[in-house]
Amino acid sequence: MEQPIVEFDNHYMLYITTFDDSNNPTGTYFYSSNNKLNEIFDNISNNNLNTNSHLENNARITDAKSDEDNDGINDKIIINYETSNDGIIKAEKKDIKLIFFLKYRLIKQVKLIMTPMIYLDIPILDSGAKNIKLNGDIELVQKSPIISTTITSQLYNYENPFYDIDTKLNSPFDFYYYYNKYKNLNYTLKYNYEKNEQDSSDKLGINIEINIPKLQRVFYIQSIFETIKYAWMQYFYIFLPIYIILYLIYKFIIESNIFYSHVKSDL
Repeated sequence: MEQPIVEFDNHYMLYITTFDDSNNPTGTYFYSSNNKLNEIFDNISNNNLNTNSHLENNARITDAKSDEDNDGINDKIIINYETSNDGIIKAEKKDIKLIFFLKYRLIKQVKLIMTPMIYLDIPILDSGAKNIKLNGDIELVQKSPIISTTITSQLYNYENPFYDIDTKLNSPFDFYYYYNKYKNLNYTLKYNYEKNEQDSSDKLGINIEINIPKLQRVFYIQSIFETIKYAWMQYFYIFLPIYIILYLIYKFIIESNIFYSHVKSDL
């Protein structure tokens, strides 16, 4: 049981699709931390009248940290997104897809650094400005135990989660590609949240509160030295009574002269 060290990784991708009353798409809006993705979306915007330019000029994503017990480990991360774009706010219907990445570290029994993804699909069915609040806990999901070694595992630690956008994606905005890629890893994060939706005056806002558990359960395989460290007393208390019983049997056999024996001296 361990409290993980979690931080916002500053890599994210936001894709908003607007619809009319007949569920026909009227526009798409994009905002990303990756400049190449923004450039690709701009090129698409110039060739498609139904596609709007990316939201860099009228969108804002910020994060904040909370360490309530002052132990140097974040107890909560708050991520905020807001935009005042008229096309989004006045649309009859909106569909919001957001992915962002965290830095996740374990440092006690196992040493692990990874960059897990959180994928959010937030449909909004009516028009107007909205303020959406998500509040929940993150949970480590393991398909296999982590092997305990003195070396920090960085198998799923990515400096740039969008590194393969040129070669492997049918579309650079394929959220399902990223979602399927990360959900199939051995170690992933699950965000269990509740959604609260309120009307707003002039903007669309998404407030994401991520509570970090104090005691995250981690399954791992002990090293041989750790096994010996915790198991030697068990072995000792198992073999001690066996040794005493065998010694008493041996002593009884000798003293009762069950088997013929004599002492021989070379002198």
